[in-house]
Amino acid sequence: MNVHKLQEHASRRERLFIAVRLPESVQQFLHMQAQLIRNKLDFRKWTDHRDYHITLQFLGDTLMSEVGHLRTALHAVATHFQAFDLQLSDWGTFGLEKTPKVLWRGVNGDIERLHHLQQQIVDATKNLGFEAELRPYRAHITVARKYLGSFPGMEHYGVSEIVTEHASHGNSWTVDGFVLYVTRLGQTPMYETVDTFSFS
Repeated sequence: MNVHKLQEHASRRERLFIAVRLPESVQQFLHMQAQLIRNKLDFRKWTDHRDYHITLQFLGDTLMSEVGHLRTALHAVATHFQAFDLQLSDWGTFGLEKTPKVLWRGVNGDIERLHHLQQQIVDATKNLGFEAELRPYRAHITVARKYLGSFPGMEHYGVSEIVTEHASHGNSWTVDGFVLYVTRLGQTPMYETVDTFSFS
């Protein structure tokens, strides 16, 4: 690669975020449950099951020249953690009950370790100029966005009533690291792995 192309690459910005990736088996299970709900609730955007994840920190538009330092900081965080277990829990929404902005699936298990990991990542990236969100961290998996209404025959049911019918718990998995994702708008799946950070 010549110097000009390298400079072009370094000055390019990409939308990045850090997340726990769900195993394929858990993605498939959640996808099957989402399909049942999809027949009853009309959301504008349903997450592709291959994109299911738990966000740890949203970094936003980031210069590619900064990715090297970011990788170094995240690898350092990963070396201080050991694997822990999570599992799917209840459904929930963000926004108004009648017109929620987001439909999500929660997680439980070793939530304390997950929150500690999230905080360590925020602390590590702060030194690189990235800012944490002001609202308290709430681990979740986004399944759909922007509620448009109920399908015919479901008008008398609230969103929470319908999703509660499909709240089969379990499906535990072991978290043994986290990933750095780049967002590819207009593509399916939309998130591409930039790097993986495995625990010691």
